[in-house]
Amino acid sequence: MLFLNNTWMIINEFAPYLILGCLVSGILSIFLSVEVVQKYLGKSSLWSVVVASILGVPMPLCSCGVIPVSAYLKKHGASNGATTSFLISTPQTGIDSIFITYGMLGPFFAIYRPIVAFMSGILGGSVVHFFDKSSLEKSELDCDDDCCDDNANKSSIYKILHYGFIRLPLDIVNPLIIGILLSSLIIVLIPSNYFELFGSGFLGMLIMLIVGLPTYVCATASVPLAFALYTKGFSLGAMLVFLMTGPATNITTMTVIYKVLGRKNLFIYLISIAFCAISAGLFLDYIYSPTELTVTNLNADHMLGSNMKFIFSLLLIAILLNSLRIKYLSNNLDSSMKKLKSISVEGMTCSHCEDSVKKNLLKISSISDVKIDLSTGKVLYSDSGDSLQEIIDSITSLGYKIK
Repeated sequence: MLFLNNTWMIINEFAPYLILGCLVSGILSIFLSVEVVQKYLGKSSLWSVVVASILGVPMPLCSCGVIPVSAYLKKHGASNGATTSFLISTPQTGIDSIFITYGMLGPFFAIYRPIVAFMSGILGGSVVHFFDKSSLEKSELDCDDDCCDDNANKSSIYKILHYGFIRLPLDIVNPLIIGILLSSLIIVLIPSNYFELFGSGFLGMLIMLIVGLPTYVCATASVPLAFALYTKGFSLGAMLVFLMTGPATNITTMTVIYKVLGRKNLFIYLISIAFCAISAGLFLDYIYSPTELTVTNLNADHMLGSNMKFIFSLLLIAILLNSLRIKYLSNNLDSSMKKLKSISVEGMTCSHCEDSVKKNLLKISSISDVKIDLSTGKVLYSDSGDSLQEIIDSITSLGYKIK
């Protein structure tokens, strides 16, 4: 019973902020398309590194979703420095995660987190800019959003609501539910201040660095976990390290960065994130000592009453249930597509991965239709010619593997 109560309290606190974040993310999806971002990243200059970090911070892309977008930007002329900056800053935050951070960890942390993500992107991108002088092969864009967008003819309001409350929740539903349940378990099973002896200072941050670097947790789902660990003795600085490294690094991301940008840039990428995370964590603990956060007192100055929180919580549960229904119960491939050619792809995990693969394949002249089932990794396509090798090359250029 205590587990269920804590789970409900956690949902009750962040539901209004997550829903607001999803709405703003939907609005941003109209104005911050991949093509819009690409316009400002083509020149090999420090300014392109700064712009990449600025554009990356609000975009709701996790570390898996940012991989194909970054590969696309690199392929279409973005410099290595700008690509690295975008890779570092983007998965650490997003409008949705900023709002949920406010709801659970307070306004100061919600402001501090994106600032650190922005600065870490500039640092990593700048180092790559100065130390990687490899030539860039630029190509012209031959595709825009509308040519590959199933909702191209829909109104802006439809696109905003579809992205914010269907597409984005589809990407985060699994890690978010796991994060909520794990957070509640930590709160129930682990005594208060259990990690206090080693959870603060450099040691606590080093532990979070070791935990966060190889594992995958999205920027939004990591917040409930960070909150739960904070209540058990880890400092906010240590939690910042976890919130930076968990979303920004994992084994898959590192493998793809090695392939796309090379060994030297991968090393710079990891060192930049680790250095910024530890430095920002130590500085945060030095300047900020908040009132103790508990599961019933989350420190954020909430303006909504209990009735409104209840309504938003029910709405969020409905959104998550709908995402689970689409993900696991609906048939993504109609019978006509099942008769077409198929190829199995490893590494596609979200709607951004799906869109990137689809967009690239539709550039091949002999292909007229593409359907993707993320649950199985199958890509079905109608091919009037024999374009298998071109298809394989197109998919692997985005950082995915053919099974």
